[in-house]
Amino acid sequence: MEQSAISCRNVTFRYFETSKPILEQVSLELPAGKISVLMGSSGCGKSTLAAVLCGLLPENGGFLSEGTIALFGTPLKQLSPVERAKEISMMFQNPDLQFCMQTLRKELYFCMENISIPREQMKSRAEEAARAIGMEELLDRPLHTLSGGEKQRAVLACIYLLDAKCILLDEPFANLDPASVQELMMLLRRLCREQGKTIVAIDHMADHWMGTADHFLLLGEGGKVLCQANTAAEVEQAKEQFRQQGVAYPGIWKETHIPPLEHDSKGNCISLQGLTMPKVPQKRKKRWKQPEVSGEQTLLDAGEAVFPAGRITAILGHSGCGKTSLLMTLLGQRNYLGKIEIETKQGRRDLRDMRPAEHFGTIGIAFQNPENQFVTQNVAEEVVDGLRSRYPKKTPEELKTLALELLDSCGLRKYQKYSPYMLSQGQQRRLAVLAVLAGGQQVLLLDEPTYGQDYRSARALMDQVREQVERDGLTVLMTTHDRGLAEAYADVRYQMHDRCLEREVDPA
Repeated sequence: MEQSAISCRNVTFRYFETSKPILEQVSLELPAGKISVLMGSSGCGKSTLAAVLCGLLPENGGFLSEGTIALFGTPLKQLSPVERAKEISMMFQNPDLQFCMQTLRKELYFCMENISIPREQMKSRAEEAARAIGMEELLDRPLHTLSGGEKQRAVLACIYLLDAKCILLDEPFANLDPASVQELMMLLRRLCREQGKTIVAIDHMADHWMGTADHFLLLGEGGKVLCQANTAAEVEQAKEQFRQQGVAYPGIWKETHIPPLEHDSKGNCISLQGLTMPKVPQKRKKRWKQPEVSGEQTLLDAGEAVFPAGRITAILGHSGCGKTSLLMTLLGQRNYLGKIEIETKQGRRDLRDMRPAEHFGTIGIAFQNPENQFVTQNVAEEVVDGLRSRYPKKTPEELKTLALELLDSCGLRKYQKYSPYMLSQGQQRRLAVLAVLAGGQQVLLLDEPTYGQDYRSARALMDQVREQVERDGLTVLMTTHDRGLAEAYADVRYQMHDRCLEREVDPA
């Protein structure tokens, strides 16, 4: 009989003693030495289940009111944290939550100190782990300067170093470009096939795993297993169940027709002229001279682009190429060489000449990590806060009604009284975008707007954005690694690569 790496029987978990269970009567078996993928709609409990399976919960919060969990045949509750670390390691959906030190090298040393590795071995083992994940050149870069994808790979380097028997990954490809996904997939296959590791991944995209995963589980509300598939043919047979749960299956974007926008663009909203961005940002007030930044020191060299008004423009490119840095430059948070012009209500303006109030009244942003932008402790109030600046004469009751309508459009109304920090990552992202849309700025910057979202939620979110583009002439600039999404919704697409910004041309 095939050994189970993780055995979960009738598990019921809730965050508060009297609240509705997040996981209810969940039972599943994940085979040892195999690659298993857990899929399900946003908010169905996948990330909570991952934290429960590896022992982080209820040890650090919540209540496991019923059920048992075993790792490789040993009851989880009998394992100390040190013993658990040898059995299972986990990568969080938000890698920032896992770092304790300033650089990857120091983070790797910290990991080794916790498992009593002799000091004389640390340098070579840290470099070996970084090399295996393709992070050797970034060992000494401050972690906060890394891209989202680079941070994910940094966490994976730590997991590789710890050498646990089971590796649990929460949305491992969320911030990675397709080439990086393939590189990481090759590593995971090698760890599984050659070293006998058990890989358990939470993902919203079955496409990534076709031909690699041994085992797919589709989860429904409360984390219950709705169906299992072991082959591509079985996944194909389960397409209708995937569709009902709002989860992406291979080819779903191509099956979905997005009609073209009906109104004409009103010229160019943003133009970049000779834009050069440094890898290491300097203070905004500091004026550079051309010799201070060039060649390998830059993310973009003399970039030229025009982003049409009242349209959605997508920026694609590999992890770390500078997509997020471009958005932060447009937001006025990074200095640059060259010229950026923006069409505002007061006419065409040079970005450097805009006062902060004018700037933030014109451009809004939803960050890659939504937790970085919440300003309230209540989901409804987060949207009300955006509406308040847009409709200063409306009463609190009127603002609340508008906020609830927006929340309803993206399936978040039932969480109106929650703290934003209690939502899943996918739900947090929808809330962050809604809060920015509520502000009524002319330009909306979206940094990976649909990562961590199931297909249904991604579609609802992008339909909401597109509706505002068509109705109000909103200009949207979004970064994404999801080419299917970009081709479905973006009117214009640019590629960032080799410090260049090039407009894509659709085949005739």
